Amino acid sequence: MTDLEPLRRHFRDALAADPSGAYRDWFRAQEELRSESRDDASRALADDLWELIPALAFPGPEARARFLHNAAVFYGSPGPAADLERARRLFGDALGHFTEDGDGGWHARALHNLATALSNLGESETELAEAVVLFERALAWRTSDHEIARGVTLHNLGLALRRRAELDPERSADHLADGAAALEEAIAIRERQGLADGLAHSRRQLEITRARLSALTDRPR
Repeated sequence: MTDLEPLRRHFRDALAADPSGAYRDWFRAQEELRSESRDDASRALADDLWELIPALAFPGPEARARFLHNAAVFYGSPGPAADLERARRLFGDALGHFTEDGDGGWHARALHNLATALSNLGESETELAEAVVLFERALAWRTSDHEIARGVTLHNLGLALRRRAELDPERSADHLADGAAALEEAIAIRERQGLADGLAHSRRQLEITRARLSALTDRPR
């Protein structure tokens, strides 16, 4: 991928013709650009997509909402083209379709992924507080009947609370304690489900959270 302009033209044409099909190739191209540290190229493709989205045609509102959700996940993930404001707008549009009274699974997924974007890219305590609320709303749908998904949300909630503790020092001990509790529940689920990789990851994160909490509570007053 040395000449960017043909690639940009290709994806502009492909996305206009078949947004959902072309997006998979577009996303793979983004991963390749990131592995090559071609940040400017990644941002150029992301800017093109953002400009194209309003005019893209879909077979129905469901397909459009899923596309917007997936694009929002991309913009809400750390990387050279990360853009929290773009992610927010797309998640908002997707949630306009995936309502509480409609598809509960997709509603919870969108809430979870918006919360994850805020947790990863947010820079204020207000944004992290919003992420926590959104994770909790997702958990209202991701019950024990959807235990694997619940474990993912609990794990991410634990990380969000740890970041919130950094941005809200006056209540950092409370946030860390709540984060540890979320990670402990995620660990219990992953143990029951035999999810070895996720279990190891949650255990590592719990160790970090407990260490930070211990450092706070053991600090001389």
